[in-house]
Amino acid sequence: MKTLYKKMIIIGAATLLLEGIIVYFIFVSINAFYNGLTNRIAYLLTEQVKSVIIPENFDFSKISQYNKYPVRRLLNRFSREDSKIISVLLIDKNNRIIISSDPSAEGKEYRSPRELKLLNTDKPEVISRNWRGDIEIIDVIWPLFIHNERQGFLRTVISVRNIQKFYKDRRTILSAASVFTFAIILLTVLLTSKIYQSNLQNINQAIDHLSQDNFEFRPKYSSQDEFTPVFTGLSKLYEKNLDLSESFRQAEEKIQAMMQVIHEGLVVIDMNMKIVSFNDYLLDILEIRKHSAPEDNLYRTLHKNPKLIEMYRRARDPMTHAVKKILTLELLSGKRVDVQVNARSISSNGSGEGAIIIYIKNMGLVQEVEQNLHRSMQYGVISQLASSIGHEIRNPLSSMAIHAEVVGGLVEKSVIDNSRRAKIKKSLHILNSEVERLGKLIDQFFNLAKSKEINLTSEDMNDVLEEVIELVQQQAMERNINIHRFFGANLPRVNISKDQVKQVIINLILNAFDSMPKGGDLYLRSGFKEGTIILSIKDTGKGIPPEITDRVFDLYFSTKENGGGIGLAISRKIIEAHEGKLYFESEMGVGTIFFIELPVS
Repeated sequence: MKTLYKKMIIIGAATLLLEGIIVYFIFVSINAFYNGLTNRIAYLLTEQVKSVIIPENFDFSKISQYNKYPVRRLLNRFSREDSKIISVLLIDKNNRIIISSDPSAEGKEYRSPRELKLLNTDKPEVISRNWRGDIEIIDVIWPLFIHNERQGFLRTVISVRNIQKFYKDRRTILSAASVFTFAIILLTVLLTSKIYQSNLQNINQAIDHLSQDNFEFRPKYSSQDEFTPVFTGLSKLYEKNLDLSESFRQAEEKIQAMMQVIHEGLVVIDMNMKIVSFNDYLLDILEIRKHSAPEDNLYRTLHKNPKLIEMYRRARDPMTHAVKKILTLELLSGKRVDVQVNARSISSNGSGEGAIIIYIKNMGLVQEVEQNLHRSMQYGVISQLASSIGHEIRNPLSSMAIHAEVVGGLVEKSVIDNSRRAKIKKSLHILNSEVERLGKLIDQFFNLAKSKEINLTSEDMNDVLEEVIELVQQQAMERNINIHRFFGANLPRVNISKDQVKQVIINLILNAFDSMPKGGDLYLRSGFKEGTIILSIKDTGKGIPPEITDRVFDLYFSTKENGGGIGLAISRKIIEAHEGKLYFESEMGVGTIFFIELPVS
C-alpha cells in the first residue's frame, strides 16, 4: 500500500506542477497581451491627437504666446475628465514645452539626461508606465516631422482604466479557476487512492486464498469499471485452478494405478535421496512385506547394495542422465536375485530440482516370458505353415494306403502258401491301421495349429500406431531409442485384422530396435495417397547390405544369430492377405525404411 501512496503522491504532485506551469504561462500570456493591447491603444489615441492638432504645414517657429490659445483649446478637448487622455504636450526640437493642456507646464525645458534620452527617438515609443493610485498611466512620445525634418514631439499621458478593469476581472476568474482546479486534482487523487487501495486489498485477499489452494473462494466485485476485468479474470482463474486441481488429483490417481500394474519394479527418489514413490511390484521383487514399514525396508535394501546407490548417483550427473546394468541384488533375507536396473533422471531443468526414477526387472521372469514367447512364435510358425505341410504329409500316406491295397490284391492271386499269405495280409493290415492312425493324428494336430477365423474391423491406423507405441515404449526407453510421430490428419479408416496388422508393425519396430544396438531414432509416419494408407517405419541403424536385399522376405533367411527367419516372411503374407504391399528402402550407415500400403476399400 505504501508504494501505491507514493505513486499517487507522485502523480498528484506532477499533475499540480503541470497545472502550475500551465497557469503561469496563461498569466504571462495575458500580461503580454494586456501590455501589447494597451500600447496599441495608446499609439492610436496619440495618432488621433496628432492628426487633429498638427496639420501638414505646421510650423513650430511660428507659435507664440498670442496664437497658442486655439491649439491649447484643442488639447483641452482631448484631456477632459471623462477622457482617457490625461494630458497633451507639444515639445519643440530644443526639448522645450511650447503648448500643454496644463498651461503651467509651458516653457519648461527638458534637461536631465534621462529625459533627453527618452526624447532622442525617431519613432513613436511608450517611454513609461506608471501608477496613479490603482490606475495605470502610459506616457507616449511621438516625434513630429515636417518635410522629413524632425520639428519636435507630441507627448500624451493616457489612462487605461477600462482595459485594466477587464484585465483584472479576467485575472480574478483565472485565479479562481486555478484554485478550483487544484482542489479538484487533490480530491481526485485522494478518491482514486482510496478506490485503488480498497480494490488492491480485495485482490491481495484473492491471491492469499489462491496461494492457500482455497479454490472454492470467489472474489466479489459488483462495480462496472476498469477493475471489473481483473476480478472477472480472477474468478475464471479460480475456476480453472479448481478444474486443474481435480485433473491433477485424477492424474495422480491414474499414475499411482499405472505404477501398481506395471510388471516392473519402480521407485522414484528425489535429489536428496528421499523416496518419493514406489509400486507394489517392486516390493514383490525385493520380497518386502507391504504392511511392515516398506519405505524403511527399501532404504535398508538400497544401502545394502552399494552398486544400486552408485547407479543412482551416476543418474544424477547431468552428463550421464541414464544408467542401465544387470545386477545381483542382496535382499534383506540374504537371498540373491538377478535383476536388470535402469536408472534415469527426470529433471526437466538445470536448477537441480527433479528426481531419479529406477526401473527394476526380475531377470528370472524375463527369461520365463522369453521362453513363452519362443513357444508362441513356434506355434505361430506351425499355424502359418499348416496348410502347406498338410499336403506334403497326406500325399505320401495316401500313396502308402493305395499301394498296400494293391499289394493285398496281388498277394491273393500270387501267393499259394496259406501260412505265408496270412502273414503278409497281417503285415498289410497293420500297415493300413498305422496309416489310418497317423492320418487321424495329423488331422488333430493341424486342427489345433490351424489359424482361427479372421475378423475384419474398421480401424484408424493412427490409433493402431499409438497402441503399438504404448507396447514398445518401455523397451525403446531401455534401449535409448527416441520415437518420433508424424501422423497424417483425417486419415480414412481401413478394414483390417487389427491383431495381425499390429503383429506386423511390432515385428518391424523390434527389427528396427535390433539394428540400433547403441540407441538412435525411430520415425513413424502415416499418410494417404490415391486410395491407399501408407505407413513407414524408419530407423537410424546400420542398414541392410545390398547383396541380401533380395532375400530379406525369404522364409528361414535371417542375419541374426538366433533368428528363425520367419518374421518378415509372415509379415509380408499378412499384408498381402489384406491386398496390400510390404517393401523397404535401405542405405548402409544411414538406416532402413519399411513401407506398408493398405487399400482403403
